[in-house]
Amino acid sequence: MVIVAGQSLAGAESLDLATAAPEELAYHLGAVKRSLHSVLQLLAPVEGEVR
Repeated sequence: MVIVAGQSLAGAESLDLATAAPEELAYHLGAVKRSLHSVLQLLAPVEGEVR
C-alpha cells in the first residue's frame, strides 16, 4: 500500500496546478486523499492493542 500511495503522491506532485484541467485536479486530489487514508489506516492503533 505504501508503494501505491507513493506513486499516487508522485503523480499529484508533478501536476502543474496553473494549467491543469478541473478534472485532473479532482482526480489527483482524490488520489492524494485515498493515499493519505491508506497510510493513516496503517498507522492507526488496533482496537484493544496495548502499547
